[in-house]
Amino acid sequence: MNRHICKIERAFQPGGHRPSEDQLICSGDLFGVFDGASSLVPELYRGQTGAWWASYLVSEEFAKNNGPLDQLSRRANSELRNTMLNEGVAVQDKLACWSTSLAVVRVEESLLEWVQIGDSHILAIEETGHFRLLTHYHNHDSRTLLQLKCLFSQNDPDPHKALRPYIEGVRQQMNLEYGVLNGDLKAFDFLENGHCALNDIKHLLIFTDGLLPPAEDPDKDHDFQWLVDLYLQGGLSLVQERIRQKENSDPECRHYPRFKKHDDIAAIALTLN
Repeated sequence: MNRHICKIERAFQPGGHRPSEDQLICSGDLFGVFDGASSLVPELYRGQTGAWWASYLVSEEFAKNNGPLDQLSRRANSELRNTMLNEGVAVQDKLACWSTSLAVVRVEESLLEWVQIGDSHILAIEETGHFRLLTHYHNHDSRTLLQLKCLFSQNDPDPHKALRPYIEGVRQQMNLEYGVLNGDLKAFDFLENGHCALNDIKHLLIFTDGLLPPAEDPDKDHDFQWLVDLYLQGGLSLVQERIRQKENSDPECRHYPRFKKHDDIAAIALTLN
């Protein structure tokens, strides 16, 4: 059965005053989101952070929409590495190199092609309201946020500063324990891609982790049911509104442990008929 996109909704909002380190693209039948990882070195490159450049460069390659998604991933990873080298970035230093997660789909008449790496997600909602993630879910920040919660409970005078060694430790595990595009070919050990039939899919959500609700317990999986229920009630705009409400209720990140008050949000919702 052939399916067609009858509605496209987008949500794109930076978490702070500087430009968003997330990117969002809609290029013909290709839709994707990209989440640059906040750099652990202070340098700017032509006025932008390494995280911004990572998501921008990779999204630009995908926006060409001129090959299978796994091939676009490899081309984007190569472009990222070459640009870092040209900018004098120490590509072997995981604290300095630029990196991004991504989730991208291509919608054909009866088939969905997808690719994903890192903590951006693709979620399919069926006509019945049942949903499924198309890729494996791995929260590589859970241990660090648990430590942040512990630091708050100990009344640490500067918990986010004390968290720095844990953040660096997780970053050193890029493409060893979890995957991101950062110019390293080891990323493709973690890249997930494939095809699935569109027969029973009514909605597709493609989003960075900024669209996930803040959680009281970082050790638990995120509440995707909460996300689906709110989306079906009021679309991406309602999801985004409720997330910002939760974040605003906890500006110091104590109740919902997280790295900063607001995360960047990039999301696309496709409705099929």
